[in-house]
Amino acid sequence: MTTNKDVFAKRRVGELEEAYVMATELMNHPQKSDWDIKAFAWCLIDLIKRDANNPAQVQNLQHHIQQLTQLEIDSSDEVLSKQRVYTLNLCNPNRQTILEAKKLSKAGRHQESLNLYRQIFNEGDHTEEVQTSFAWELYRLAKQFVEQENPNFMAAKKHLNDYFILQTEKPSLLHTCFLQLADKIAKEGQLNMGAFARMWNLEHLRPEDYQPYKSNDGKVYPSLAEKVVQHASKDAYTRQSQQDLHYILPFISKCIVKYPDNVWLTLNKAKTLMALGQHDEAVSFSLKVVKSKRNDYWAWELLGDIHAPTSSTIALSCYCKALLCSTDINFVSKVKIKLAELLVNNEAYAQAKFEIEAVANYRAENQQKVSATAEALINQPWYKNTAAAISNHDFYLKNTPVAEELLYKDLPWINAVLGATFTLDSKPNKPKRKLYIQATPTPLEISIPETKLLLHGAQSGMAIRVKGELDHEKRFQVYALETRDSDKPWDIFTEFVGVVDHVNHQKALLHFMVNRHIDGIVKLSNVNAQFSEGDAISVRVAQYTSSQGSNYSVLTANKTELPVPESLVKSFNSSVRTDNGMGFTDNDIFIPPSLVQAHNIQDDDYVCGTAILNYNKKRSTWGWKAIRINDVR
Repeated sequence: MTTNKDVFAKRRVGELEEAYVMATELMNHPQKSDWDIKAFAWCLIDLIKRDANNPAQVQNLQHHIQQLTQLEIDSSDEVLSKQRVYTLNLCNPNRQTILEAKKLSKAGRHQESLNLYRQIFNEGDHTEEVQTSFAWELYRLAKQFVEQENPNFMAAKKHLNDYFILQTEKPSLLHTCFLQLADKIAKEGQLNMGAFARMWNLEHLRPEDYQPYKSNDGKVYPSLAEKVVQHASKDAYTRQSQQDLHYILPFISKCIVKYPDNVWLTLNKAKTLMALGQHDEAVSFSLKVVKSKRNDYWAWELLGDIHAPTSSTIALSCYCKALLCSTDINFVSKVKIKLAELLVNNEAYAQAKFEIEAVANYRAENQQKVSATAEALINQPWYKNTAAAISNHDFYLKNTPVAEELLYKDLPWINAVLGATFTLDSKPNKPKRKLYIQATPTPLEISIPETKLLLHGAQSGMAIRVKGELDHEKRFQVYALETRDSDKPWDIFTEFVGVVDHVNHQKALLHFMVNRHIDGIVKLSNVNAQFSEGDAISVRVAQYTSSQGSNYSVLTANKTELPVPESLVKSFNSSVRTDNGMGFTDNDIFIPPSLVQAHNIQDDDYVCGTAILNYNKKRSTWGWKAIRINDVR
């Protein structure tokens, strides 16, 4: 029985006709294998290459070309796939024109190359090679139009439109290049990115298109996918295109998962959901934006816009909060008019006129027109006969609690304690207040501006409770706080017994350790007794985070009669070996050179002493270090 190995053997000795007959027989078998198909394909490739320039074999050549074209080849066999494309291209009647176009492209004469590809494409040559090469020339010329000194965006966009006529490989580098170029044009305001992304089909993004770009100087830039989805979603809701909004929404969701720190994606999702009328879903994403941008007026404005159709009370509160965040009339004019509309509906005409006049006066001073909405309000009957309020600042303050409560209404109260006030050297006139938030195993130390602490009789140690949460950078954000009843100050702190593992008299500092996770430094001036290595110490500590990572601050540190935990200090009895002035016991306790020298410890001495848990920074390992030698034998 003939096998594909027999076919390959015939090919190797140049007996192509016999190999072809045998391969055809294999192809007619109902149980043909992948290797049978490959053997047949290689026979066809060899025959076509042999007969491509032989006029006498035209009939056979066309039959073989048709067979090779229709053959289903495993795409994972890249060598065979590429050879099939190459072989079929050899038979293209436009071969000379294609070669000329390639030559022109290499010489940088892209317009002439494009003209040739366009000509043979219009004449009916829609082979993969022609369409792909045609597309590359469209891209190169479009890129030139965009990057030239005076960009010609219209010409570039015409080439982008022509590209969509072609059938090219997707996903591919070529397809991605067109997306990159479109994004550049869109950034200049010359292209609707939402519509383009839908036509391009974001399902064709490659895995590498989702990878952030890292420059040679180490800077990291957003991935192409992240940028495109961000720009496309912004364009879609700006134009209020329902088709583009529905299309881009799942891609925004996907990118939010991949890039959780990108607040602009979350913002765009909130706006997209709002534009689609999905207000309940929009609220949750808008709240995430506000929590990240609590001091930015536009975040509160968005939250107000989302609530406006369902609750004028919440919307009014959000707009008031927005106007407390910024007084720059150039930015907040729209917010003022939105607030004025709600105030008119509530018949709060004096407050409404204050907002409208502020905008109208600013526009007049800068020779700008007021919006149609503002003009309509000015022309209402009440406006002329109403005296404007002198200021709305107190009105804003009175009405912001509803908006602020949105941030924390579903959060639990957490016990906390007030700490001391302090100032930074760079901001001596802006005092801050430490807060200690109850957590396990130790309280969490944070700080807030003293101006945010609206408590009567505030003092260190006072019991309070807060509503807050960790943000995406793991910083605890406080949204609300109030006093609470407690029998004693500092009630959320637990006293730990640890061990002093180092005393630096020169720097007047000691270092202690509670366990492998909790340790800290204390100034000798802040303790009430003398300490030596191995002494027990009672501490109350809180965890804080800085640019150097997570550390512990010490609230109190005192001498104690309680024993040091056995997990920190232990006695040992063991023989010792010495090496370069250092000692090592049989049970892996390190004896420092100072103790080896002080007690004249030699090889094979039997030593009794006390050891302390010790962390080796160079090796990043825990071990034991002797701190006291009691006997050497």
